Amino acid sequence: MSNQEIQPPAFVTAAMLAGHLYSMMETAKLMLLSACNAKSVAARAGDKALGFRPITDFIADMANDTIHYATKINQLALVVSSASVTSMRANDGARRFLEVKEQLSNEQQIHIIDRLITKSDDVQIVVQQQTKDTMSQLCLQLDEIHQRVRSSIVIVSTSRSEASRAGEFQQYLNSIADNVELAVSELQREITECRKLIELLSFNAVMKL
Repeated sequence: MSNQEIQPPAFVTAAMLAGHLYSMMETAKLMLLSACNAKSVAARAGDKALGFRPITDFIADMANDTIHYATKINQLALVVSSASVTSMRANDGARRFLEVKEQLSNEQQIHIIDRLITKSDDVQIVVQQQTKDTMSQLCLQLDEIHQRVRSSIVIVSTSRSEASRAGEFQQYLNSIADNVELAVSELQREITECRKLIELLSFNAVMKL
């Protein structure tokens, strides 16, 4: 069995991608909660946690950005899925037109069928370009998330350093840093899975066009 034969339909891959993106957004929401908790602790700690405050802002911004880009990725994946369905219908239509054409002898009818086949081919060209553009955007959005997650790894290390200066509040801030580190690790795993599915979605879409 060839690679093409074992690939799931684009709408199935898009649904799987949506599941991972949902998990990513839920993780980002937990990061937002951690940022809120950190702000509360930092406020109580006063000058002892002065350096922790900009870190909480970064965590909150990163979480919001992750939710934003994950939502856009999901929307783009749905566009690719829809384009794949359109492509399959156009392919099926062209195949049926060819079957009908083989049964015809009337030149006028053959001309009409040829026009319909050409129309199906035009649809394929439009869908192919749309899919190419959408896949490019989709990859860029995931890269945006990836860049922010990579930056957050440094922030986790910095937050532990700042927590060590917070006196009796160190334990609370370290706990928050642990939660953020766990969330970052989860986001990295989800990004890896999303990349695999995006590659599969791209392959599926190209092979169908």
